[in-house]
Amino acid sequence: MKIGVIGLGEVSQLMHLPILSDLSDLYEVTAVSDVSPSLVAYIQKKYNVPHAYLSAEELIASDDVEAVLVLAPDQYHGAYVRLALEAGKHVFVEKPVTLCAGELEELVALKKQYPEQIVMVGYMRRYAGPFLKAKEILEEKPLPTEYLRFRDIICEGPFFIGQTRPIFYPKDVPADVIEAGRARRRAHLDRAIGADATDAQRQAYQMLTGLGCHSFSAVRELFGVPKKIKSVSTYAGGQHMVVVMEFDGFLATYELINNQNIVQFDAAIEIFQNTRKVLVKYETPYIRYQPATVQVIESTGKDTKTTTYGPDFRDAFQTELRLFADCVRTGEQPKTVLEDAVADLKLFEEIIRVMGREEK
Repeated sequence: MKIGVIGLGEVSQLMHLPILSDLSDLYEVTAVSDVSPSLVAYIQKKYNVPHAYLSAEELIASDDVEAVLVLAPDQYHGAYVRLALEAGKHVFVEKPVTLCAGELEELVALKKQYPEQIVMVGYMRRYAGPFLKAKEILEEKPLPTEYLRFRDIICEGPFFIGQTRPIFYPKDVPADVIEAGRARRRAHLDRAIGADATDAQRQAYQMLTGLGCHSFSAVRELFGVPKKIKSVSTYAGGQHMVVVMEFDGFLATYELINNQNIVQFDAAIEIFQNTRKVLVKYETPYIRYQPATVQVIESTGKDTKTTTYGPDFRDAFQTELRLFADCVRTGEQPKTVLEDAVADLKLFEEIIRVMGREEK
């Protein structure tokens, strides 16, 4: 499949471009685009890409591109997905698809006009081996869930990046492009949570759409959407967050902290079911092929048994890109489609509404 990559920043350089290179039997990167001339030139040379553009629109219009990988800043995702659909291309778009549910619902309506095209959202944690194993365990022997705890307590990017893969950071992005991006992000946040939203609400919402959507999307696949957001507590200008939710028959908490200077990656889903606990522990995506496991603790009343499944060394980013190629080949839609992603944005908008009520 001839694929064009839109957005060549840190995550693109760390994950997607190396993986596409590894999957040369499935993909041929025929075009790349970014707003930085030096970055485009660097990536074109490094990966021997035939065509390079400073405009995503030009890449999407290219006859040498059958599918696009949208890795641009979040506020541009929706526009590029729209253009790609209208140009007859398949699309893999990183989360969040958009910054507001309203724009995403417009894309869902547009996609119905293009039923033969594949649009897949990059919720990579839902394709991770440990998550899929945990889901299998829960379905094979269902038990009532009594409590759920999930979290993203993270700060490790610069530390790991500095010791692993070199990243090219450009210094020639035009100032007017930077300013236009900021204004566009502000407008999309205004549409999502209101122009009168506080700075803390804006920070909290961006943390949810940027990081929290991985965890919420995975939990939603297991348990559906919570019935009610019972409380939202934030601190440090919205960078620390604890959300208490009510599901059908149990409570759940979500913790998000992403501004610490401790090198850590504590992302997990813990499911408490009276006589069984299932723990899904995610490892950092910045280092590929790390061993990951699922731990199940079971009690019989007389004894306790701990079973560890794994280690699983598969890379979730690679797994989902393999699946995308397979979906394009077969015409089968993935589980992470546009409609699926709407639920997360609506939930995040509700979390910010509850946060606003509790701040008053």
